[in-house]
Amino acid sequence: MKKVKFYLCAVLLCIVFFASCSGGSSDSDDDSSFPEHLLSYVGDQSYKSPNDVSGVDPENQSTDLKDGWWNDTAFYHIWVKSFCDSNGDGCGDFNGIKSKLDYIKNDLGCDGIWLSPIFECDYKTKSSSGNMHGYDVNDYYAVNSYFGTEDDLLSLIDACHEQGIKIIFDFVPNHTGKGNAWFTNSCEGGEKKDWYVWNNSKLNWNPGMGSSDTWHKNPKGNDYYYAAFWEGQPDLNFRNYEVREEMKNVVRYWLNKGFDGLRVDAVRYLIETENSFVDTPETHAWFNELRTEVIDSYKKTSPKFMVCEAWIENNRPALDAYFGLESKPEFNMVLDFDQGRGCYNSIYYYDGRILASTLYENPSKIKAYGTFIGNHDEYMGRIGTWYGGYVPGIKLITAMSLMRPTVPFIYYGNEIGMQEGNYNGDLRLRTPLDWEDVEKQRNDNSSILSLNKALLVLRKEYPALFRNGTVTELKSQTVDNNENFVYTAAAYTISDGKDTLLCVYSLANISDNKFWFDRGGLDISSYSVLIGVNNEKNLSLYHHPLYDLSYIQVKYIAPYETRVYYIGDDKKEMLFTDKRLFLRGDMNSWGYNEMFYDSENSCFYVDCELKLKNYQFKFDAYCDWTLSYGSGEENLNGKSVSSGVNVQTSSTKGKNTNFLFTPSSSGIYRFTFYEDDNTFVITQEYE
Repeated sequence: MKKVKFYLCAVLLCIVFFASCSGGSSDSDDDSSFPEHLLSYVGDQSYKSPNDVSGVDPENQSTDLKDGWWNDTAFYHIWVKSFCDSNGDGCGDFNGIKSKLDYIKNDLGCDGIWLSPIFECDYKTKSSSGNMHGYDVNDYYAVNSYFGTEDDLLSLIDACHEQGIKIIFDFVPNHTGKGNAWFTNSCEGGEKKDWYVWNNSKLNWNPGMGSSDTWHKNPKGNDYYYAAFWEGQPDLNFRNYEVREEMKNVVRYWLNKGFDGLRVDAVRYLIETENSFVDTPETHAWFNELRTEVIDSYKKTSPKFMVCEAWIENNRPALDAYFGLESKPEFNMVLDFDQGRGCYNSIYYYDGRILASTLYENPSKIKAYGTFIGNHDEYMGRIGTWYGGYVPGIKLITAMSLMRPTVPFIYYGNEIGMQEGNYNGDLRLRTPLDWEDVEKQRNDNSSILSLNKALLVLRKEYPALFRNGTVTELKSQTVDNNENFVYTAAAYTISDGKDTLLCVYSLANISDNKFWFDRGGLDISSYSVLIGVNNEKNLSLYHHPLYDLSYIQVKYIAPYETRVYYIGDDKKEMLFTDKRLFLRGDMNSWGYNEMFYDSENSCFYVDCELKLKNYQFKFDAYCDWTLSYGSGEENLNGKSVSSGVNVQTSSTKGKNTNFLFTPSSSGIYRFTFYEDDNTFVITQEYE
């Protein structure tokens, strides 16, 4: 009997001990799978918002839009704080955007605008060093006063519509700011207590930004609220019918004000389940409600659309799931993070196969991918910084992004190759637009800005191609001296059965400027050059001498050049001529290790290690660059070079220029080329 009593006491002590370890303290983590109360739906199903705007208000709407207009639109993504300051207070504003609509529509060629968050938010600053991002919303029904008044915003919307520009807003449903009156009421245990996700202890939830601490102490109580991203952005409870209706009403409110659509932030995280914190069926179900109950209700008067930010890479089924099913539609468009990454990686690795493998056309006539290269987030950075201001690289990736049958989004500043600011984190991507550079590039018909405009004009000229065209890769048949295939160029066609474009990209600074690709059944007996360095007809068929195979040969394509051909008509006008010199590296066994390009001063530094070694430069000089044969003392236009330097040049106007340089001593030499008057200067910087 004593033994029985002893064992019973031991068992009871163990139970008490483990209970105290697992849940006895409110400061410890709760390892339970999923508290039952967090699975329950709560709230009043008949709830109406105090700002209720049930129904469609036709007063401020665009009435000339057809359903699906967004698939033919090029969007310009504006970070409002940094775009244009109209009143000199150090902060961009609605009136500033309004003053630049002509630039957006006519100088760039975009006919849609996506505004970064514009609502009242927790953190506000006009300082350029302060990251006022707006994803911590305090009031969904009030605009950020630093950007102007609601009347200013409505005036901007009207001005956009007058110029044929559509405008969409950034909607943040997953979380609010801590200063939101809803959250204050919830913390105090008011009628909105269940509008947020609460538990009496911390849970081991780890979604969102990857922080292990996603549960935070109630500032006015002893329980904990859930915040997937950080403690300043508490998650709303979408298992509350009142929250579901309130957020639908927010969308209706602003669509009724005249917005043409919305971009929805962080869609993956709305509703957590026992099985997953992201992409749950419950989350998809709410977006189906938003689509059918709100978005589609505008079809008859002024069709609206919504595009989602589901930051998903390398998982096409999970991304496509946000289109929904035919019987349960969700988003009209999804932002595609794979395609921008593919553009960058294909250049970084000199491999056209990467470009082809990440080139996805729009899934159908009613579903579209939104594609982009860089945005406001820590995604890829600014293209101007990626390439150190090197214009050919910036132009190449720009063309790769825009020449595909998807919907383009251009992040402000990328259209001029603007570089990142001198800040840490994503603030470096959100600095003021360089309007001086804009003016400079507006007057240069070979600038990055002019290329963007030409490519957008091309898209407008052939809308069916870029809405639902079919992409066909032409695989590389180029081999090196060891008979190995090389992929330093990429080619594909876009066709809709009526029109066909051939896009070719040179991905590296290489010595051989000829490439071969699979013919793919393409008839190149008649074609025009639309985009390129010149309009030379440089396509031909190459018949393999040993095999009964024909390849397309592309001759004289420059390093980092984009060449776009229209197939089937030799009378098309050229839309963009890239008037620039191309330095072709890897000549005489020297390459990037010995050459540095200074983009700020437009010059090259070459480390000439061997005395009296010949260094040969080769230029593709289609911009009428004409160099003289020189003795090393002076060239045709009288600009001197350093003594003891032997320079020989040969050129054929409009073709190629070869440049042979023999240094008198080892050292660092600076080569500066002046395209305005076709001269050059060589100086020895260091011995």
